[in-house]
Amino acid sequence: MTTLSELYRSAEVAGSAEAVSHAGWHAGARIGTSTANGRMLAYNDSGVEAECIFREGERTLFNIMSGGYGNDTSERGFAVWSRRPGVLGAIDTGVCRLEVADAEGVVVQAAIVAHTFAVDVDLGPVPQTIDEVFAPWEPPELTVRVYGEGDALRYEGPLLTT
Repeated sequence: MTTLSELYRSAEVAGSAEAVSHAGWHAGARIGTSTANGRMLAYNDSGVEAECIFREGERTLFNIMSGGYGNDTSERGFAVWSRRPGVLGAIDTGVCRLEVADAEGVVVQAAIVAHTFAVDVDLGPVPQTIDEVFAPWEPPELTVRVYGEGDALRYEGPLLTT
């Protein structure tokens, strides 16, 4: 994973990093693409999935799920793996577009790479302390629209459920 993240960061500086792979690992969708900070999903040919957390001036952190995240994408066409800041997750086969609208109707398109997506939406402040991480949190009202083949609307509803 460390090598994949280093290769990814180098390719990102040089231009496009979406095709980066190493030892069966592949770069997925990323939030914070224009910054030194951010998060990226990665997946391995073996089914292992991971989240890479980039922080400027620090080593990359990893959340590795040896059995994959295991979220079912069949009903809504997507599954959320990680949130705050932004939202990252998986999409179902056949999903070609995912967008998120806030309460004012502002729409943000998700980046889709392979079977992963990332969307930079404001979910409020990122928890900084352990108390904040485990404090009750009410997600903002965000509507997701998932499109399948022929750009047909496949699902519309809340992005995050509590």
